[in-house]
Amino acid sequence: MKANEVIAGLNVLQPYYKDPGGYNIGAEHDQIYAYATDFPLTKPDVQLLCTLGWFQEDVQVADDKDFGPDDYDPEEGWSTYV
Repeated sequence: MKANEVIAGLNVLQPYYKDPGGYNIGAEHDQIYAYATDFPLTKPDVQLLCTLGWFQEDVQVADDKDFGPDDYDPEEGWSTYV
């Protein structure tokens, strides 16, 4: 993951929080977490996040596939590896 992909993903998510400048992210080792948004994302923004390498870690997907836009759950946060 490149810095510009992390920044782009956070820029996509930021307007979906009630307090866009609040404490909406966390990090652990090599992973950045963006907490669940206050408002559901649009389909194009979900697609963009997936293209940038972001995913929803707590969403279950079939063992033979990666997280994709059809797996989006508005109740879950987003994550990416750095």
